[in-house]
Amino acid sequence: MSYSIRAARPDDADAIAGFTQTTFDWGDYIPRVFPEWIADERGRVVVAVDEGDAAIAISRGVMLSDTELWLQGARVSEPWRRKGIASDLGEALIEWGAGQGARVARLLTEGWNEPAQRQVEHGGFHRTGIWLMASRAVFDRGPVISGNGGQRAKARRKLEIAHSSEAIPAWVSWRSGPLLQPARGLHVDGWRWSRLTAEHLERAGKHGRLWSSQAGWLVTRADDESLYIEWLECGPQDIGDMLRAIVDLATDSPARELRITVPNVDWLAEALANAGFENELLYLYERPL
Repeated sequence: MSYSIRAARPDDADAIAGFTQTTFDWGDYIPRVFPEWIADERGRVVVAVDEGDAAIAISRGVMLSDTELWLQGARVSEPWRRKGIASDLGEALIEWGAGQGARVARLLTEGWNEPAQRQVEHGGFHRTGIWLMASRAVFDRGPVISGNGGQRAKARRKLEIAHSSEAIPAWVSWRSGPLLQPARGLHVDGWRWSRLTAEHLERAGKHGRLWSSQAGWLVTRADDESLYIEWLECGPQDIGDMLRAIVDLATDSPARELRITVPNVDWLAEALANAGFENELLYLYERPL
């Protein structure tokens, strides 16, 4: 069984939908976003094809800044797995990214996905951070066992939409705060990790996604089902009230689920568990180019 690698084309959509439909219990997001990926001039989508030029694997790379390449969406059809195809796709994207000026490539794996971790480590990536994806139902107002069974109290300090002029104070506070080092200066934006700049926070403020209270700042993103907290500036002394304010914010939104992505530090993990969140580990990898 031989294969070759080429740039993806719109007519690969059906084949990709076919071999990704059982990726997860619910299917896969890739068939839905594939047309957007193809049209995105910041990125490149590559496929491995069989001798009949039918797609049997896919992966994507996207430039998040002038020097940062993000790799995502690696999928291989079941009969073609364990042949090094995912690694070959990754190398093709790294070669492309280096040509665009990338100095580092990053990707993410779930904490439980040891085969993927072995694969990327074999490909020269090293783990640079552990993150938490914390989730809970928005309308779960029942007693929290780890919180001694008490009902959730409202936050003393309500979150308010912050003007973009607060971007610099928020960024400076984060740069001197307890989460900078665990985050290694990175933030998540739509499930992609890159260096956080004040300009990122300024854009969030202009789009109504930057929030503040006396406990700190955060950046949100929302879809039809979930409210996402993608960046957080807060200290251990204020995290309890900040989480209550976040839950209040979600309760006042149409979201059914609340998801918070933060670096894995003990005081954050404990506070999230006490607030009724389920924590999942995420491993961030990078490779210098």
